Amino acid sequence: MGRPECDADDYLEWQRRLASYDSSDLDLNLFCLQEGVSRSTFYRWKDRLKDGIPDSIKTSRDEAVSGESVFQPISLKSSPVEIELPNGGVVRLPASVGQNVLVAIIRVVGSLRPWKAPQP
Repeated sequence: MGRPECDADDYLEWQRRLASYDSSDLDLNLFCLQEGVSRSTFYRWKDRLKDGIPDSIKTSRDEAVSGESVFQPISLKSSPVEIELPNGGVVRLPASVGQNVLVAIIRVVGSLRPWKAPQP
């Protein structure tokens, strides 16, 4: 099956992550542990982004952003919100959560890798 292709959001997230590491005083091992990534993945993205985000990725993101919004307007009812994401993540929130918070949470949780339950 292989690894899914990287999109503009992946590049932006790693750009933010690398900047966060550069501005921290953390040891790389500790930083990677806190971020939930391996050192090899960190170095792969560092190399990938050494010249910035490729133009082909920027162009595809600009085209996507110029179209209709990725997220449709929502209205929250009085019941709790539960969203199952394609990566297996589940987001459970109170009905009082704001739309901006909900969208941000979906983006973050949706970008996480599927987790594997520990084997007994």
